[in-house]
Amino acid sequence: MSAPTLTEDEARRTIEVIEECLAEGLPLTGVGGEPSARQEAARRLGITPPSLRHRISQADSLYNLRPDPEAAVKRRMAEPFTFDALPHDGEPSAEDLIAALSVRHAKRKAFHDAAKLRQVRINLGGPIAIAGFGDPHVDDKGCAWGDLERDVRICRDTPGMLAVDVGDNSNNWVGRLMRLYADQEVTPKQSLQLIEWLMCALPWLHWEDGNHDAWNTEKGDPVAIMHKMHKRLGSMNVGGTRLQLNLPVGASVFMHVRHDFPGGSQFNPAHAMVRETLFGFRDHIMMCGHRHHTGYIPVWHNDPRRLCHGFRLGTYKDMDHYAAEKGFQDGNWARSMAAVIDPDHAHDPVRFIKAFFSLEEAAEYLTWRRHKWELGYSSPG
Repeated sequence: MSAPTLTEDEARRTIEVIEECLAEGLPLTGVGGEPSARQEAARRLGITPPSLRHRISQADSLYNLRPDPEAAVKRRMAEPFTFDALPHDGEPSAEDLIAALSVRHAKRKAFHDAAKLRQVRINLGGPIAIAGFGDPHVDDKGCAWGDLERDVRICRDTPGMLAVDVGDNSNNWVGRLMRLYADQEVTPKQSLQLIEWLMCALPWLHWEDGNHDAWNTEKGDPVAIMHKMHKRLGSMNVGGTRLQLNLPVGASVFMHVRHDFPGGSQFNPAHAMVRETLFGFRDHIMMCGHRHHTGYIPVWHNDPRRLCHGFRLGTYKDMDHYAAEKGFQDGNWARSMAAVIDPDHAHDPVRFIKAFFSLEEAAEYLTWRRHKWELGYSSPG
């Protein structure tokens, strides 16, 4: 006797599909071209109607299995009601979501990679300076407005001087610290006015948000909105930014700006930037603030052959009740500092960048060097 051409599992599956179609209300055999349970079952099984008839015959003769119209009716009658299908609700399927998320990820990845090192084309020929402003805290009663206005004026009126803000532009108290508004003369609304003044006072090369700036921004950052509305030239970010300043002569200066760098030492206020050059990037210029005391350190590296300058900027906030309570020593000896970049010495790491602890002194040196450059003289040997 030859082996059966239809297995018992195939036979049971065929009968189950036919009974499912019967339970849905289709007749076993159609009349006058109407759809039937057999036709639908053949379609669902992926076989032709003649093949289905052959399967039904073999299931009956080999395994005593046949469709039971009564069982199908009982199955249908056991359901007390039946809902009509609703139209599509407009929500994307998993496949649609995956396709859309894949496109978004590709765009976000391209943005993420480009943001790791922002490219900046410097259009000014000759020497330039990067002026770093320490934490302004413009709404604090301890803000040294005379010094802040002077430094803004120096930077604004000195050709070739570009400004960098390292954050904490206002107190912007949040949570339990909001009680400190009771001792503050400037209201939150007035604070935004002062920040707007500072933002528009200079064409900032970069504006970095500090921890105070990031508070109270759950529904959006008003300062970021100001930056867009005023169409400021420079970049704005939170969490650290690296810039590659491409000079007209072909040389480049790598700069890393953060509100603060990780790491600290009681013996060296600029230690965090030493740590950065050892375990992070070896950029020409590093600038940060946050800790309200000043530090500077040059770090030499042979690979790449580069002198890295670490600037920890102080603050324009003179009176700090928190520092007094904790017994911190006053180390705020420079609210702002500058790095003068001289393209004439792009291949001399020691003379390429000079550090200044006073914007006034930096402006005087920069003005003298730019005058020499405009007259066609090389830098002094």
